[in-house]
Amino acid sequence: MEENLNRNIVNKIFDMQETEICHNPYDHEQRKLFSIESGDLRQLRRCQREKYEGKLGRVADEDLRNDKNIAIIVITLASRAAIRGGISPELAFTMADNYICDIERQKDKKVIAKKAEEYEEEFARQVMEAKKSPETNHYVEKAKDLNLINKAKDYIYKHLHNVDIHRVWEETGINGDYLCRLFQKYEGCSVEKYIRKEKIKQAKELLQYSNYQIQEISEYLSFSNQSSFTKCFKLETGMTPKEFRKSCFKQTR
Repeated sequence: MEENLNRNIVNKIFDMQETEICHNPYDHEQRKLFSIESGDLRQLRRCQREKYEGKLGRVADEDLRNDKNIAIIVITLASRAAIRGGISPELAFTMADNYICDIERQKDKKVIAKKAEEYEEEFARQVMEAKKSPETNHYVEKAKDLNLINKAKDYIYKHLHNVDIHRVWEETGINGDYLCRLFQKYEGCSVEKYIRKEKIKQAKELLQYSNYQIQEISEYLSFSNQSSFTKCFKLETGMTPKEFRKSCFKQTR
């Protein structure tokens, strides 16, 4: 199955190279999406009027289904651009759901193409209106904060066995004090405490599902010594690592 799909892709690329008819340029799509994200209706309409020798691509065997699928892709991409532009995800998703249902009801190819452009414009219009609202600015700032926190959490997860707090700051590109304030605000704890909690969470999994000795788990998670590991573990769980492993063993019997 996978081999046939790969063969089809290679053949299609070869055909496009031979006929010199390729998809519409990527930068055209990006400019349209940026126009929506910026709430720039005038720029979006200029992009929509641009003509290329390429084509949109084939995403279904039957012509009408192909046009509907392309319109659905356009609406989906536009909704995500609008969310990045500041409108609430719930509004964007609801708009997209309604627009897609409307596209499904259509039978005329020209109507489908026209509606897809109109819906792109409506997303841009909603972003333009949203940017006038102070509430939207708050939403955008919160999204940026959460993105920074997620970057930090992702780095911590990948380097939990030997995580360096200074590297966490470098990965997020902000100073430690600000990152700590963000963690206090959204996670209810400092970065250091979050790291400790994540280490204990992984320690619990290793104690329950592996045969590693407690000393080995302590060393793997870079605790200074087993005594420090035991103290942190009990602080988080109310049990020592030995007691926790014993309770897990009883539950599986």
